[in-house]
Amino acid sequence: MHRFISLGFLLCIHFAAAQPGGMGAPPAPVPDVDKETLIIQVPSKWYPYHRTTEAKVETFMFPTGQDPSGWKEALQSEQFLSTLGVTSALQVYEFRTQGANCPEHLVDLTKDGQENGYSFAQWIETCVVGEDTVVTLTKSIVGNDQLYVVNKIWKYKPGNSDIAEWERFLDRVYVCDPTTEGANPCVPPNGPAMGGRPPR
Repeated sequence: MHRFISLGFLLCIHFAAAQPGGMGAPPAPVPDVDKETLIIQVPSKWYPYHRTTEAKVETFMFPTGQDPSGWKEALQSEQFLSTLGVTSALQVYEFRTQGANCPEHLVDLTKDGQENGYSFAQWIETCVVGEDTVVTLTKSIVGNDQLYVVNKIWKYKPGNSDIAEWERFLDRVYVCDPTTEGANPCVPPNGPAMGGRPPR
């Protein structure tokens, strides 16, 4: 099963059956939402842990066998309860990649512009502290009402194929709003859902 989570003020979970295959895979279902919503497909055999603070709704997802107390990779979704005054996703990129506590720090902005009517940016960041390496692939989207940040985090150096796989995954993460008369449609903006093997 693939699980779709839409992160609003209340967390709603949508289910859709996984389909095998690559190019012939059917498109992702159109989500049934009634307000601006982050649409993210939870990979098969990954499990979410939710927490809410005064500032945001945050969801961590871990693969089978990993949990909050000891993990090597995670998928993190942050939905801030306002835009925090941010008007461009590049502002989030610039703020989050300062690397003040990272002696060896590499950052690569891979995409930015407009997606589905919203400002977005995507980047990969590597932080090395002693013998510890953390690599983070991030997508930030500035909605009309809220700010959204999705991070794929590795506590090790992933291979190029793993990074490419998760970049394709983030291509399917988007924000939509059915109340804006087609300006931000709830249809996946970057083609069909990923077929074949899910991200690891």
